[in-house]
Amino acid sequence: MNSALIKKTFRDYLLLTLGATVLLMAFMILFMFAINSMPLEEIGKVWLRVDWMRRLIGSLIGSDVLDSVTMQGMVSVAFSHPLMWIIIIAFLLTVTSGVICGEVDRGTMDLLATLPLSRTSLYTSLTFVTLVLGLPVCGAVWIGLWLGRALVGAHEVQMDVMAIVACHLYAAYVFLACFTMAVSAVCSRRTTALTIDFVAIFYSFLLNLLVMFWSAIEKVAFTGFLHYYAPLPIVRDRVWRWGDMTVLILCGLVFWTAGLLVFRRRDVPAR
Repeated sequence: MNSALIKKTFRDYLLLTLGATVLLMAFMILFMFAINSMPLEEIGKVWLRVDWMRRLIGSLIGSDVLDSVTMQGMVSVAFSHPLMWIIIIAFLLTVTSGVICGEVDRGTMDLLATLPLSRTSLYTSLTFVTLVLGLPVCGAVWIGLWLGRALVGAHEVQMDVMAIVACHLYAAYVFLACFTMAVSAVCSRRTTALTIDFVAIFYSFLLNLLVMFWSAIEKVAFTGFLHYYAPLPIVRDRVWRWGDMTVLILCGLVFWTAGLLVFRRRDVPAR
């Protein structure tokens, strides 16, 4: 890895990381205030009456929604909330699509090519930065929950259990980071990389939603990364799902390695 490139990339995306971190913390604090103001018994009755809502929320948290009608269970919903995913994915795609194919698209890759820097060192350095930046971004969800818990007095929420969920969230982030870095390494235009990333991620979310309504989808559900990220079972059973985390990290490593092999051999067009 190259320390100069690492420092430069950190500087380039420091403000973006700070913005994503603040947004995620604010979201979790507001979520805690919203949940604390709602009677949990009434929420359970509404979900019992509206079957499609029960299935929809169940697709997000990875289990029957009736298992979550507790403060601890409701908090697990925040770790799969669409707004949380939008912030994290938008941050990740901005970084990974800008560091390799973005350089090619802007015509600035030629400048990097003049440095005494191998493509392997370039790829690994940028991946390292992306993974490190994910730590405060994913950690902000847990920190925001901790602050919200203190502000509303929801001391029944067990932060050690939610820390396990946060670690699983980071494992999902690692998979997405490796996949999107690989896509960036094989594309020459940023719009192409973003399109591939969006389609792949949308496929996983769509698969996760349809499996709750269409049993036939269960046969291919394993192809989506959300199949291996289920906050509610973690909270309910209070266990580490090491198998799911291993699958996410190993699959991410496979994509990352494929991206490296292609990037080392491909022709980078001059702009």
